[in-house]
Amino acid sequence: MDKMKLYNAMPVFVQNIGCRREGGRLAELRFGGGFKSRLADYNSRIACTRDELHDIRDRKLRKMVQFCYDEVPFYTNMFNEGGVNPTSIKTADDLALLPILDKQIVRDNVELLKPKSLSQIPHITEHTSGSTGSSLIFPQSVDNVRDLWAAFWRFWNRIGIEYGTRYADFGSRTIVPPNQKKPPFWRECQPLFQIKFSAFHGNDENYMAYFKAINDYGLTWIHGYPSCIMPFASFVAQNGLTFDKPIKAVTASAENLYGYQRSIIEKAFGVEPHALYGLTEAVACIGEDADHDYIVDEDYSAVEFIECGDYSRIVGSNLTNFAFPLLRYDTGDLAITTDRLKNGRRVIERIDGRTGELLSLPDGGKVGALSALFTESATIKEAQIHQLEDYSVEISFVPLSDNYTEDIAEAEKRFRDRTKGMLPVSFKRVDGIERTKRGKLRYVVSDIK
Repeated sequence: MDKMKLYNAMPVFVQNIGCRREGGRLAELRFGGGFKSRLADYNSRIACTRDELHDIRDRKLRKMVQFCYDEVPFYTNMFNEGGVNPTSIKTADDLALLPILDKQIVRDNVELLKPKSLSQIPHITEHTSGSTGSSLIFPQSVDNVRDLWAAFWRFWNRIGIEYGTRYADFGSRTIVPPNQKKPPFWRECQPLFQIKFSAFHGNDENYMAYFKAINDYGLTWIHGYPSCIMPFASFVAQNGLTFDKPIKAVTASAENLYGYQRSIIEKAFGVEPHALYGLTEAVACIGEDADHDYIVDEDYSAVEFIECGDYSRIVGSNLTNFAFPLLRYDTGDLAITTDRLKNGRRVIERIDGRTGELLSLPDGGKVGALSALFTESATIKEAQIHQLEDYSVEISFVPLSDNYTEDIAEAEKRFRDRTKGMLPVSFKRVDGIERTKRGKLRYVVSDIK
């Protein structure tokens, strides 16, 4: 019997013990090794000037580039064949001397991207979710894991959440047996400060139990995938429910947070959600501050925005994962940039989907920035855009009520404006939208290769 089957066969109290044990292992990985000092160091840099931030970043970058040349066969070959001296990379601006790596190049060269000294670097085996293709499996140094979580907790600290605050986690892990029919549809994971709510048992029959559990635990922070939080938020809003302790924060990660989701989440919980953009590959961390401005963490990684029409590709270089360095890695994600700075850090308008979330035009063009279709909608629970091989588009949507006609008409107008009227579009009301195996909702699906 495999571990998951054994876990599912156990009573709830044993499953909670299992969650605590696994949580303890992950807590040591993420928060061990003097983590509070690491977090304090990250927080101390909030006061740094732009020049100070660039100096910190560029010192890390020079160290990483030299390590790549000396220890990583892929980069040794790349520098030599390209005629680039690693010492010529002095600042993030100099990274333009190097080629951009996409996920396929990385996947094809995993072994060559591992340093010769990997056995001497404490590390784990990590993998990406593979939402736009097969997953990427690679080593991640323990030091990098802790830097990643220090960056995350700095983001949460910045919006008023203290380290160690317990929260309701709406993620995609299967923590409740699929065949369980009665509460509790959640499990306790104290070492990670989480009460983990199942993403696969949520429906209008069960959400009242979720609501009562959040009340009973006295939770005031909700975190998770937007597509996992949204259905619960819709239930809370539609039923006019009020928590005993007001919700102080809702944070979202792992997926794009769209405008229509924001409005419903704010209506349900009384606070506007904050989005955090981070990757397992550790090449970028961008989060909303207290004013809901998207701020680039300049001291965490070297982030570039490569212009591509109306949007920019997010390309990043990690600075602490010596177990698997990535220089100029194309994340596959898109951003709408600005010229603004805030406390020495770049401000972007928003994260706007992935390069895979583009529609194709008959003339060979591509259209992105589709998140704006439902930005001001208060009647749409969730939606998915599906482009067929004949270029036509079908938009499936789950309404919150029957009063959605005006919102759909506005979405259609925005769609036609965005696509210059070149794509036939239809709208289809559905009861629900299928998730990926990891519980994510894909906003754009295209059959055009």
